[in-house]
Amino acid sequence: MDTPLRILAIDDEPSVTLSLRYVFSGPRYEMLCVENGNLALAKLDVASDPYDVIIVDQKMPDLTGIELVEAIRKRGISGKIIVVSAYLSEEVREAYERLDVHVMFPKPFNIDQLRSAVDRITA
Repeated sequence: MDTPLRILAIDDEPSVTLSLRYVFSGPRYEMLCVENGNLALAKLDVASDPYDVIIVDQKMPDLTGIELVEAIRKRGISGKIIVVSAYLSEEVREAYERLDVHVMFPKPFNIDQLRSAVDRITA
């Protein structure tokens, strides 16, 4: 069997992380969910293997999604990032695009589209 895709998801809404765990369950995926940006950065700092995909929310208590992605990029992590958020104004979208994030989904998101996007960007 192929190595599972490693996915890190950051969202402070338990219903979202529960949905993500459901969408990415099974042998094809290895999913880790954390509830804020500081925990995500701590996980990234100690990860022995890189994550294939990082799924980020925009509005969180300690760091916004943009601040988190900036910190990820400053660490030299060039991995694939997907933003899933109810707060995707044109200004926010442009900020993410400047940070090399081109896949964004509004909440509520379509689980099939999200799974397809993960599979497409990691192919």
